[in-house]
Amino acid sequence: MAQARKRTRSASETKALIIHEAAMLFATRGYERTSLEAIASTIGISAPAIYYHFNSKDEILFATLENTLAQLNLMSAEGVAAAGLSPAAQLRGFVRAHVRHDVGNADIMPMLNAGLYNVDQLIGGLPTARRRKLVQMQRSFLDRLRDILNTGKTEGVFTFENVTTTAFAIIGIVDFAVYWFRTEGALTVEDLADQYGDLAARMAGAPDAQASMKSRTPRRR
Repeated sequence: MAQARKRTRSASETKALIIHEAAMLFATRGYERTSLEAIASTIGISAPAIYYHFNSKDEILFATLENTLAQLNLMSAEGVAAAGLSPAAQLRGFVRAHVRHDVGNADIMPMLNAGLYNVDQLIGGLPTARRRKLVQMQRSFLDRLRDILNTGKTEGVFTFENVTTTAFAIIGIVDFAVYWFRTEGALTVEDLADQYGDLAARMAGAPDAQASMKSRTPRRR
């Protein structure tokens, strides 16, 4: 019997694999210490072959950050849409989606957060247009949360003092979760998503947040 021919990756599959593997290497080795040769080696191609897909390592860095922000924006939008019209439910849906995204990418999120928040350290060297695009994508994510909070306050559902302070506090607790959360622990991802959703509602001053937290029953593995 003739040996089955090995399937060849398409150009789009190879490009996606480069982005994924580069993100992992940037996270474990650091951006500066990751060479194009190292990225190429992880996916079984030559370093020159990378230039078929990307012009530089900076372009790969931009792609990893853009890809992550696109996923985050999509998941948060879907979480809010699925929650219905209640601002409190939308807030919980937003936070749950944020938790699932970040914990689902826990291997690379510390590096990506550092790259996005400490501009001078990592993305400061990117071309202006690319930096602006990343900032715009971050702002879209933040504005989605701000809109939920402002709507809830207008409708009398939330009683927070300052929308920007509250929004960044909510985002901050989720961003930090990847530094301590372990999937093998007693807490499941869904437990964390639910609890953080309730914490966010409390931070926004939702009147039913305390009762919701008390009613939670931790999931058993």
